[in-house]
Amino acid sequence: MAVIDELIDYGMKLDTGLRVQDVRIGLGYTAVQIEGGEVGLAYTFRGEAGHTCTAVKMAGELAGKPVGHLLAFMKEGDVVSAAVGLATFNALLQRRLPTPEGEDFFPIIQLQAGETVGMVGFFGPVIPLIRKARCELRIFEKNLARGEGLFSPEKIPQKLPECSVVILSATTLINRTFEEVVAYTREARHVVLLGPSTPLVPEVMGRYGVTLLAGMKIVRPAAVLRIVSEGGGTQRLRGTVEKMVVSCKKAG
Repeated sequence: MAVIDELIDYGMKLDTGLRVQDVRIGLGYTAVQIEGGEVGLAYTFRGEAGHTCTAVKMAGELAGKPVGHLLAFMKEGDVVSAAVGLATFNALLQRRLPTPEGEDFFPIIQLQAGETVGMVGFFGPVIPLIRKARCELRIFEKNLARGEGLFSPEKIPQKLPECSVVILSATTLINRTFEEVVAYTREARHVVLLGPSTPLVPEVMGRYGVTLLAGMKIVRPAAVLRIVSEGGGTQRLRGTVEKMVVSCKKAG
């Protein structure tokens, strides 16, 4: 069973006949609010949304739909609908968040000087911390113009297996590359799934070799909805969310 199928099955078990209250597809993130007020986030791949004026065929009909209907969007081929599905799933998880290890994954992974760290996706604030630890950093990113020394995703099969710590963007669940990428991390001592899109469900993600989930707890849902609607990203979400790091090892 694929990871997306497992997440949908898990979400359906949490769903108790709830309906979707609101859907916001912003330029930075997608947010979904369910009955009860919980909000979940997922990254918006705006550059891959296509060039038509309608990005989601059911636009105008999503609010009021059963939660299970939108969970199934995670299996859609287009990344905008998939983000809606993952955000719906993350909203459900806000009802039963696991006990966190803390807010920061760096004290947990305990980087050692000289080891090789792989980063799939570009996390700017994390880069100086890795370099300060005197580690070799390999960043795999489509947009090679974002910095020097970046590797294209085509280099992942060759370069990622040599990394002892891997920081993996949760957006790989949206663009359907997660399973392909994580297959090259089997020798890593830590695999961190990072970002607001991260589903905080260690029971599922731990089965794929992920050791830490670094995601978000939504503490000001109304503010999150507004920020997303107005095109805000991670920086603007400060004060409306709390970082959470969850261990997958304990789930086993």
